[in-house]
Amino acid sequence: MGLLSEQNNPVSSLVENVLDGYSEVLRIAVPLILSTSSLTLALFVDRLMLSWHSMDDVAAATPGGITYFTICCFFQGTAQYTNTLVAQSHGAGDRLGCSKAVWQGIWLSAFSVPLIVAFIPLGRWILGNTGHEPCVVELEKQYFTILMYSGVSLPLNAALSSFFSGRGQTSYVLIGNLVGNIGNVVLDYLLIFGNFGFPELGIKGAGIATAVTNFIPTIYWAYIFLSPQYQLKYRTRREAPLNSRIFMALLKFGLPAGAQFILDVGSFTAFVLIVGKLGEIDLAATNIALSVETLSFLPMVGMSVATSAIVGEYIGRKRPDIAQKRVLCALVLALSYTALVAAFFWAAPDLLLRLFKPHQDTINNFQLLIDKGVILVRIIGAYTLFDTVFIIFNGALKGAGDTKFTMWAQVVIAWILFVPPVYIMTKYLGMGIFAAWIWMLIYVIVIGTVFWLRFRSGHWKTINVLD
Repeated sequence: MGLLSEQNNPVSSLVENVLDGYSEVLRIAVPLILSTSSLTLALFVDRLMLSWHSMDDVAAATPGGITYFTICCFFQGTAQYTNTLVAQSHGAGDRLGCSKAVWQGIWLSAFSVPLIVAFIPLGRWILGNTGHEPCVVELEKQYFTILMYSGVSLPLNAALSSFFSGRGQTSYVLIGNLVGNIGNVVLDYLLIFGNFGFPELGIKGAGIATAVTNFIPTIYWAYIFLSPQYQLKYRTRREAPLNSRIFMALLKFGLPAGAQFILDVGSFTAFVLIVGKLGEIDLAATNIALSVETLSFLPMVGMSVATSAIVGEYIGRKRPDIAQKRVLCALVLALSYTALVAAFFWAAPDLLLRLFKPHQDTINNFQLLIDKGVILVRIIGAYTLFDTVFIIFNGALKGAGDTKFTMWAQVVIAWILFVPPVYIMTKYLGMGIFAAWIWMLIYVIVIGTVFWLRFRSGHWKTINVLD
């Protein structure tokens, strides 16, 4: 009777399938979205507290922090591909393959330690040649150096969390990140201002807080991963040896993913450094606007990781048709969220910007910063929907293994069509901050459209990752 009813009601069956798709995406994505949202809140509060301490601190935080992340994100992005390997192994019913994939990510993280430390002098040199105010540059270097010594936590956390996100157990990812981010906010309060007898360290305190709490999720995920229940089902303690086949697959598909990640983040780093040469007000306005942008950007990173895991699992099951439907569900959900955020950015940008006013008004023209920041936040509101399109389809293509395309697309669009024109406009044509930001709007529209067209082509369905 049920089958007959279903045959007689194709519309009802279609609606049920669509609802099942949204339900599956939400089940996997919501904990990841909450996880990255907690990071959003932690970063927002971090910048907020620094702005209360001094405008020099908040001006230095983004260049120093983004230079650190630009270097480390290559290793993180490569290790993050463990998520796809776990997802495809899980979809194929290969439990031991899931554990082996995680251990290859752990090995990759171990190999990255000396490389990350070796990049510290380069990062300090880059910051020393930005042309920013000398007092700001010194703070940027201090913040950057402290963060770099905790840089190994990024690829290691990416590998460990992939055991859970790749298998759809994303609540564990949420718990680990949530505890770490809460710890970061608490240490910020203690170390930036010197509360409860702690030393007042300003931006140094913010760096120490982040460096220490980066390892809280590491300890939690490692404990769960090696626990008896997963040792029994997945032999998580016995699959530690280096596996040449899986490790090479991680490098083959993960290195382009890591390269694409660093090219993406690096283009925004270059943008911040270029704009910073226009003056301290323009740099501070850009930094605060980008801090506000995290409210729209980082939650969608969680949706992207979920999309990648879902695509990977259905590719492992040999069902790319279902993977495509789930990606479209993820896109609709993501755009629904960012549309609301974009509307808020347009309607009341000054409400967020005024939160960053220092307790002691150390800058006489803070109103000028607000006036510029309002326009920048509205530009973000204009491009955030296209950014969401890029983020979702980027996750989908990575989940299928189409990482060489994502890398080369980033090379051409970010480093030929975006960064050089911004440099020429500001350095040689005398154009200011608004021209640079309008060009960023054009860049985001282009890259979102290109990644949508690539996904629509269906080429990703022909790629074999583990075969």
